[in-house]
Amino acid sequence: MAEGFDKRLAPVLNGDNELKLGIFGTNLRGGVTLAEFDGAFACTWEEARRYAQIADRLDLEAVIPVARWRGYGGDHNLGERSFETFTWATGLLAATERIQVFATCHVPIWHPVTVAKMAATADHISGGRFGLNIVAGYNQAELGMFGITLAEHDVRYEVADEWASLLEKLWTSETEFDWEGTYFKVAKAFSDPKPLQRPWPTIMNAGSSGAGRAFACSHSDMIFAGLTALDRAKAQIDEIKQQARAAGREDFAIFGRAHILIGDSADEAREQFERLHWTEADVNGARNVANIVSRNSQSTPFDEMKEKQILQGMIAGFWALPVIGTADDVARQLLELHGLGLDGIALSWPRYDEGLRQLEELILPRLIEAGVRRPIPTGVGAGAR
Repeated sequence: MAEGFDKRLAPVLNGDNELKLGIFGTNLRGGVTLAEFDGAFACTWEEARRYAQIADRLDLEAVIPVARWRGYGGDHNLGERSFETFTWATGLLAATERIQVFATCHVPIWHPVTVAKMAATADHISGGRFGLNIVAGYNQAELGMFGITLAEHDVRYEVADEWASLLEKLWTSETEFDWEGTYFKVAKAFSDPKPLQRPWPTIMNAGSSGAGRAFACSHSDMIFAGLTALDRAKAQIDEIKQQARAAGREDFAIFGRAHILIGDSADEAREQFERLHWTEADVNGARNVANIVSRNSQSTPFDEMKEKQILQGMIAGFWALPVIGTADDVARQLLELHGLGLDGIALSWPRYDEGLRQLEELILPRLIEAGVRRPIPTGVGAGAR
């Protein structure tokens, strides 16, 4: 019996809201804030489920994790406690009603035959709300735990290209097939059931290098753009859109990330931001990560940034754009980012409970008034009330 639907009807790609919103990093201790403080995410299942259910009730589109296998070192080794993202995503999908939940997948670790089956299972459990964030990999210390040696940067994307092509064929072929590629050889490959989203689940990629963007334009529905500063965001977004159009992808979506801190005044917000994301932060842990990324990834232009900017960027949202100020300031900056060309923004906060409350009470009403979000439909995420 035929089943399934066009994935453009799924939350992240549909037309319900002009500006899509998600939450980011709720699967590892500390979230994406490298500091120890009261109210930080402890990485319990109760927290992760509760945040996803709140986001579901607020009619947000996505929950997106960071795939981590070991901590960042430094003074507190944040990130050492984390949930594996496929099982985490499936659990959250079973606990929500509308929102799309992504798994973040390191290509060198997972075989396409395994991913095809896991993704289709999660898609069926959720009624077609699973998403896949494909990562080529950059951290040798993590890959070494699996006995894998990190390949040269562009080779990683050659592997990822073949990996994704094989995955797509597993999701669509109705008959067995042999795959004889450069990096994968599979005899009588087959996977059933097929995903509910057709031709396959929503795919995201965060590559910002030339090879990373080329991969995204070939295989992804959306790119998780690594925007480094508000004043450079438009040029980066325009460049990505131009590359997507050249690849024939007029419908290619661009998501950014925003790390939010709201205060009663702009000065108060800046003071809190500086205290949490520098004075009290795990700067040594941030330095460890920055060194790994600068050696092995081409996604962050460290040559354009000063040391404090590099480290504070890691501390505050894993190089998300800092969005700081009063509620009016924050709403204005989110609208400005949308006006620059972002189709969606994944949000993080130092304290997710506080941040989600502020989102509901202060930010969403302003975005609804601006016409980029619809009023929260009654009954959405009712199970979380």
